[in-house]
Amino acid sequence: MSRTFGNLSQRRQAVEQQRGNFKPSQTTADSVPHEIFCSWQRSAHAMAQTPQHAPLDDASLVEHLWQQSPLSIGAKLEQNNMIQLTKEADLVVAIADPCGRLLWTHASNHMRQRAENLNFIAGGHWNELVVGTNAVGLALKLKQPVTVFSAEHYLPFVQDWVCYAAPIIHPQSGECVGILDMSTTWKKHTPLGQSAIAQIANSIAQNLPGTESRAELEVHALGQPRVIYQGKAIKIPQRELEILCLLALNPEGLTLEQLHTALYNDDHVSTATLKTHVSHLRHMLGGKIGSRPYQLMMPCWADFISIWQSLNQQKANEAMLLYRGEFLASSQSPEIEQWRYCIDAMMNRVIDACQSPEALTNKLQESTSGSHSVRERLLELLPNIQFPKS
Repeated sequence: MSRTFGNLSQRRQAVEQQRGNFKPSQTTADSVPHEIFCSWQRSAHAMAQTPQHAPLDDASLVEHLWQQSPLSIGAKLEQNNMIQLTKEADLVVAIADPCGRLLWTHASNHMRQRAENLNFIAGGHWNELVVGTNAVGLALKLKQPVTVFSAEHYLPFVQDWVCYAAPIIHPQSGECVGILDMSTTWKKHTPLGQSAIAQIANSIAQNLPGTESRAELEVHALGQPRVIYQGKAIKIPQRELEILCLLALNPEGLTLEQLHTALYNDDHVSTATLKTHVSHLRHMLGGKIGSRPYQLMMPCWADFISIWQSLNQQKANEAMLLYRGEFLASSQSPEIEQWRYCIDAMMNRVIDACQSPEALTNKLQESTSGSHSVRERLLELLPNIQFPKS
């Protein structure tokens, strides 16, 4: 992190003092980065208990998830290099799925027992909501490389560590498919750790298996939103993404008034503001949005439309593969909220009727959304399976 101290001990003492005095009602903390302080606030609101180690999944379940994950393919060329790094620098290296669950780890002799004591091993859950501020969880939240030093960790049991983590972003889809983490004891912290982990994560990403385009425009809005236009991932602001989803749901087109009602309902937002958002979206999509009515002027595939078709055709397996989480979870658009409710209701029925442990375990790897119902069903099918306590 950017702020430096005379030495690591002074830095640790300053952070410990800030952490010890921290209250969720605070607005700033002088000795910690802003992203760490915000994570402390999220952790304080999410965590009712103070666990002594991370929750842990069943080893056979995690081995299955690792073998099925594209991360295992992307990591192959880097694994020997990472294992060598753990020996040379006394590290533990880990690859986590998009839920923050560690799928693969390797530790030096110095770090092995320490990692096992914390459940920083395959199967350990390191999502921010489960164990508070940590590098895996923070990298998942920010989708950027991070360092978490000593007492910057929210929970005491990991405050003797320094951890570096970076997201593994699929170069084609722009999706965060996992997290790479390297950790050691706090006295071995190096400012080069974060850049090193980012380079290795990028190398893993470049070796991930490719995906085939389904249409000129792909809209993924179940779980982690992303848009792929002409084979490339593009960033679209929240409001424009909501408009895009509404246009995909209404291929025959919408008038300005219809679009305004679907997006805002009775909110006092001017049509001029809506026109500006549509204009921005049109520019990002090469002008391929018609007017009078507003409609998409190119082939479009959307996961929320495909899953609805699969659900209505009672194609449960296809629906399970498509579902990654709620449809635009943060949207307050009346039409999107209605679609979200209907999709989730039908997906719960699919999960309740599912007879395939493999399909259910895949759901646990892909998203934390709906994980409670998935786990309940898995316990019915496999009573002896071990799940973390949360």
